[in-house]
Amino acid sequence: MTHRTLTIAGWLTMMSAFASIPMAYLAFTLEGRSDAGSTFVLSVMQGAGTALFVVITLFLKRFLNRLFMFHDSDKSIVLMILANVVAGFLIVGGMYISSTKEIAGIAALVLMVFQGIVQIRFGYTLLKLGNDLGGLLKPFSYLNIATGICVASIVLILAGVVVSAIADLMLATLFFNASKQLKEAGQKM
Repeated sequence: MTHRTLTIAGWLTMMSAFASIPMAYLAFTLEGRSDAGSTFVLSVMQGAGTALFVVITLFLKRFLNRLFMFHDSDKSIVLMILANVVAGFLIVGGMYISSTKEIAGIAALVLMVFQGIVQIRFGYTLLKLGNDLGGLLKPFSYLNIATGICVASIVLILAGVVVSAIADLMLATLFFNASKQLKEAGQKM
């Protein structure tokens, strides 16, 4: 990874942090509406959110793998990505194919619970990293565990959005710090 790649990862993660709460509010206000405009907006938001999650999570995996040779969290990261992508497709599919709306919604909820459990595991596994990430390892790990608990519970999903946004701000800080260190060192990771 280059300092430029880490900077891009930082900005994308920052964008995710600041967009997540307004997007959750907009999704909540549009929920239940079946007009074409609302369905389109919800579909675009779901697609953009899923894509952003996948890209940021892949950057995180690469960051952990290359900088710290840490692979303990790889399986959790892959499972979170798969659950998020499949849930995204089910949600969008349910919006456009009314006969599958109910079953797609239930399946998406089950996948969200699964993703929450995997995120708890990810946060716990991350605590094994041999570097304290400038003092941010424990808070970042605990925020991931808390996000996982909120997502898995379903009823705390809105709290999970807020906790996840805070974790994203912390992750962006990690990316920016690594970028700065790499630029100063003048080398590639």
